[in-house]
Amino acid sequence: MRITFLGHAGFAVETARSVVVMDPWLTERGAFDSAWMQLPRNHHLAPRVRELLETPGRERFLYVSHEHKDHFDPEFLATLQRRDFTVVIPRFLRSELQDIFAKYGCKRVIACEDGREIPFKGGYLKLYVSEQGTNRDSAVMVRGDGQCFINLNDCKLHDRLARITEEEGPIDVFTAQFSGAIWHPTCYEYSPETYAAISLKKRDSKFEAVARALEVVRPRAYLASAGPACFLDPTLFHLNFEKVNIFPNATTLFRFLEQRLPGAASKYLEPMPGDVLDIGSLDFVSLDQERVTQEGFDAYLRKYADDMAPLFRERRRNMLRAEVDEIHARLRVELQRKLDLLDLHERVGMPLYVELTELPERLLRVDFKGRRVDEVSELRETTRYTMKVSAADMVRVLDRKLTWEDFLLSFRLRLSRSPDVYEPILHGFLGVEIEDMRAFCEGVRSTESQRERTVVSVGQKRFSVQRFCPHQGADLAEGWVEEGKYLVCPRHRWQFDLDDGGRCLMNGSTLCAEPATDVVPEETEKPTVPAPVVEPRV
Repeated sequence: MRITFLGHAGFAVETARSVVVMDPWLTERGAFDSAWMQLPRNHHLAPRVRELLETPGRERFLYVSHEHKDHFDPEFLATLQRRDFTVVIPRFLRSELQDIFAKYGCKRVIACEDGREIPFKGGYLKLYVSEQGTNRDSAVMVRGDGQCFINLNDCKLHDRLARITEEEGPIDVFTAQFSGAIWHPTCYEYSPETYAAISLKKRDSKFEAVARALEVVRPRAYLASAGPACFLDPTLFHLNFEKVNIFPNATTLFRFLEQRLPGAASKYLEPMPGDVLDIGSLDFVSLDQERVTQEGFDAYLRKYADDMAPLFRERRRNMLRAEVDEIHARLRVELQRKLDLLDLHERVGMPLYVELTELPERLLRVDFKGRRVDEVSELRETTRYTMKVSAADMVRVLDRKLTWEDFLLSFRLRLSRSPDVYEPILHGFLGVEIEDMRAFCEGVRSTESQRERTVVSVGQKRFSVQRFCPHQGADLAEGWVEEGKYLVCPRHRWQFDLDDGGRCLMNGSTLCAEPATDVVPEETEKPTVPAPVVEPRV
């Protein structure tokens, strides 16, 4: 088996009789309205990927993990002329991927439920599907030629990895996201010190998740992939050079892993787009000519930005006041439609203020408890959530050129919250499409309805807690304890204070923790072990 790295989270896995192309993101326009660009650039690989998918003689599969445009690239896929290959996608409640590929004209489309195997000559591929709240994602495993590759990409399956490896046996090569892919704290108005502190904590939390995954999977090699991207829009370019943020490079990760997992047998590899790895030997049998080094990073990025400058000039245009007024009115209607479908509106205890930067005197105030959107001239409450965005960026969402989540990931907005507490319902209100709002609310209720409990041991203490995380239902029996009292969710690393009834430090939700004496039959006891303290390196 050979693996060609296609850049970001893209791979082409070739066995003797088959090829599986995974998440090829190759368009020169990047993703999320061109806010994210591939790093290193990989556009030169488009002809190679077309050749792999269009050349007969082997079974050919195209796998798309989820809807995010740094994984699902419609612009590149439209360039494929011969489409006699099989598309493999996860089966989500939201049918967007299925609807798109139903019209694509390929040989067949297989929409897979969680755990489904798709056989091919000499092996099979298998999908793991995860859908909780606003998160829809999947991971894929390919087994062939007596070897195995698991690509977790962005999918947060950390609480399931032990079961997966127990079922599947030895894993040769493993890859999982190690860099941030969220708008917090990037888009939030924090002091530089607070921003750096939050970023460092999030970064090391992500690194810890990778380290624990490696402890469980124990692969022969780990491939650094799924980030970071780079940001070439002049308004975002500074993010590439922040001393501390949530977008670390692979070198920083590897330093962390070498301290965190001393003596680990896994080999850490950072491929460049176009590099080809032989899984048997774990040697690169072919290397791409373009190599990006830390020493040359600054010059490389500035040249890249110069090359892409025309793309961002195209985005700029001045808007007439009448256009801005129309966008303001449309936005108010959009927010009201979302609010009308938000069955959990009474849980949100603060208003949301939305400001078009061209109309700072005409704020839109979303009153969740009153279930109405009003226009006001100023902020009325100290307890509030605010969003500022330009009309030129907002109209792309209203015109359905971007989803709400794609817009949030474009980073072209500013947010603040007081108090600085994560509010999952408000977060869902912003990120979920109108047609998905009811399903979002049903998903929250479904997660909350899980009442099974588990026992956590911390030294001589034992606690009975709710087994599934109230956030998005991760199995806390696969969690761990930090600082002698915080139970950590393996999926999003939320911390629950066992000495305070299992209260979450993020937003006050709780696991209803209580001292455990006798273990009832339905409980599952899994002792957790404190994570080693690792000195962060910037």
